[in-house]
Amino acid sequence: MITIGVDFHKRTSTFFVLSVDGKKMKSCKLENVPEAIRNFIASVPGPKRLAVEATRSWGLFHNLTHDLVDEFHLGHPKKMKAITTSETKTDKKDAEIIAKLAHSGFFPEAYASSVETRQLRSLLRFRHFLVNQRRSIRNQVQTLLDRNIWPVQRPDSFKNIFCRRGLAWLKTVRLPDRERFILNQCLNTFEELNQKIQTLETYLKEQTFNLPGLEYLRTVPGFKSGRVNALMVLIEIADINRFSKAKALAHYSGLIPREFSSGDKHRTGHLIKEANHYLRTAFIESTLAAIRADQGLKAYYKQVKTRSGSGSAIIACARKLSYSVYHVLKEQRAYWPEPFPPAAACHSLTVSNN
Repeated sequence: MITIGVDFHKRTSTFFVLSVDGKKMKSCKLENVPEAIRNFIASVPGPKRLAVEATRSWGLFHNLTHDLVDEFHLGHPKKMKAITTSETKTDKKDAEIIAKLAHSGFFPEAYASSVETRQLRSLLRFRHFLVNQRRSIRNQVQTLLDRNIWPVQRPDSFKNIFCRRGLAWLKTVRLPDRERFILNQCLNTFEELNQKIQTLETYLKEQTFNLPGLEYLRTVPGFKSGRVNALMVLIEIADINRFSKAKALAHYSGLIPREFSSGDKHRTGHLIKEANHYLRTAFIESTLAAIRADQGLKAYYKQVKTRSGSGSAIIACARKLSYSVYHVLKEQRAYWPEPFPPAAACHSLTVSNN
């Protein structure tokens, strides 16, 4: 099969074509004009595969070219060390390396999701972006209050200053003119973000989601009422069959610690960084609700909390939750309640049946 390696950029694309026996056939650099790109790929004879590194706009290239080739391969950018560590880095050299890796079978594959999945993912990630902005505004307001008002001078009729009573108090609290101006801007931005998030969530409710496994995922504690997190998990996973085991999903979600082992020494560190942070956030946010709903998971949480603290316990439960989601989606079945930890491990715990 003929192999086409592509170094895809915003304005230009460099192509490097290898024959069936791995010899160079031709190479060229084209402006990113859709007709020119399609004409070049169509001019390459015989069965052919195309390999390109995943970039911000890889979906645009995929939509344009996938129907012209027999195989479309998307490369994982962080695993293509042959390119990132190369001492002679040019567009032509990168395209050649991509072509040779794809021809030899050592091309580090990334998952190429469908157009609909990418669009839904963009929608949910945009909501995540707005929620983070709103959180930043809340932190700004809290910092402003901390530097201007003593805690004993604040009303005790509410705990959350962003509840209805709290917002009414914020609009009337006396502050220096400059600080009052900042607070007013923060409150206006907070209200605008609230409105945008509500509009987006209304739009989400109006959408028809044909997502396989959604009915099974909704049986998992933490995802029964958390509709947005359930959608986020399904959209970010896309296809559960691309994970060979439950630990692979936990690793992709960033819920596995780093490991430094050599010889008889075994050490673990913080959570891995090269992961899907949207998926990790969805699992962690769903964990607290899951702990309240599943008594076995609650007992496990208490066991780990006693040994390592609440932060580690939340992460451990989120990891268990990801394992459960894997099996539920893989086996297309409802959730099975988490078994209680062995009695010897939690003999000092009092597990409530409420």
